[in-house]
Amino acid sequence: MPIIKEFRFNKNTTVILRDIGETEEELLKLVALTPSENDTFSKRKSLTHRLGFLSSRLCLTELGISLEELHFEDNGAPFLKNDNFCSLTHTTRYAAAAISELPIGIDVEGHRDKIIKIAPKFMHDEEAFVLQKENKTALLTRLWTAKESVYKAFGTPGIEFKNQIRINAFSMENEMGFATLVHSDKKYRFTLHFRSIEKTEFCIAIKEP
Repeated sequence: MPIIKEFRFNKNTTVILRDIGETEEELLKLVALTPSENDTFSKRKSLTHRLGFLSSRLCLTELGISLEELHFEDNGAPFLKNDNFCSLTHTTRYAAAAISELPIGIDVEGHRDKIIKIAPKFMHDEEAFVLQKENKTALLTRLWTAKESVYKAFGTPGIEFKNQIRINAFSMENEMGFATLVHSDKKYRFTLHFRSIEKTEFCIAIKEP
């Protein structure tokens, strides 16, 4: 059976993370897609994306959420009819879903050395602490997942990862961190929750009230 991990970061925030271990046929038997979700799924050509799509929806149902409650903004951000916030993510191996009463974002990414080459595109000068350690790939992957999670939690298109989102200094030993996002002359704060699982970084961002 695929590995399933449940995290409760506070009384209002729950996350399901699962290893994508089923075939597409097995997942289709486990997930009852709505007509709109089935239409979206049919447009996914890559097997990796199809498996991730189905597994992330399965994570949501394992949180007790019916897919009838799942809808999407014009920018692709998911939301629930019950007024809770949600976020979905998947990589080649893992899929996850999160629900919370507060705006939330979630991201999971595997370690890949090419992130060192593309780091200047999303890393601010104040975040150069990630380059001062030997495990640059892991640190940069964590930095990316933090920014992606904050972006999802904020829910506004067009945010620049490099200049508008700043992640406070962290180490791979930290399981909690903080971030700020500046938009329209206002500053927003986020609490971050980090986990590392088998050369994969997993981050939750929760927008502070």
